[in-house]
Amino acid sequence: MKNRLIVAGIGIPALLAVIFFAPLWGWAIVVAIMAAFCAWELLHTTMQAFQPRFGIYAGIAAASIPLGTAFGAGYLTIRIAAYALFVVIFAEMMLSFRREEGRILFADLALAFTGGIVIPFLLAALVRLGLNEPKAPYLLLTFVIVWCSDSGAFFVGRSHGRHKLAPSLSPHKTIEGSIGGFVWGILAAMLYGLVLHWCGLHVRIGLLAIYGFFGSLVGQAGDLAFSAVKREHGVKDYSNLLPGHGGMLDRFDSTIFTAPALELLVLWAPAILK
Repeated sequence: MKNRLIVAGIGIPALLAVIFFAPLWGWAIVVAIMAAFCAWELLHTTMQAFQPRFGIYAGIAAASIPLGTAFGAGYLTIRIAAYALFVVIFAEMMLSFRREEGRILFADLALAFTGGIVIPFLLAALVRLGLNEPKAPYLLLTFVIVWCSDSGAFFVGRSHGRHKLAPSLSPHKTIEGSIGGFVWGILAAMLYGLVLHWCGLHVRIGLLAIYGFFGSLVGQAGDLAFSAVKREHGVKDYSNLLPGHGGMLDRFDSTIFTAPALELLVLWAPAILK
């Protein structure tokens, strides 16, 4: 717990500083690093025989997508990264048939594509949200909902949890904790709206409550989804990159699901206006 608090105490202020004071491309660098580590961790955990160069291929493709998004070339970057990764990994597969052992499996190609293209595209929603105005409130929105929903689930589950939610995936999660996560996520989104209103922005509190509900819903689903991958491969954490938190995927599994969901909600009905 001590290491967890130390990492959070350093990481959260640093994250907030970049969101509020750095240009969008500066924030995109942070997301690119997150995406690259997520790609590496996914392949390291799931590949039958991990090939470090595949982690590098996927990591480079993953990092390029948030960066391209920040400079207004998101979809072009995705197309280039997807095609380049597709060609490279299939070339690796074909060349591997020259030897009897160590052949590249099609499943490994699919994993590389998931880690190098799919997950980074979802994470890049953290950058695409910043293309809206006002920038910083939209960038912070995902983290407000995810962090508060996670905290609500943890504290309510710890104090009132009686009924297991999905014991085969996450033995400590409870139905009561999940409900607490929903409540905290909704209340946090509404309180965030009030703070923005006091700062002079026009805010639709009712819409933010909807953001909080769906953000918590998909965030909890994302947590369980990536737990399922860990259980399938018999690991507790994706890595030990962040002491007390596990790996980048352990820390941002909910975010991978929540950010694109909020992006869609913002496109449908923006809740924060100048």
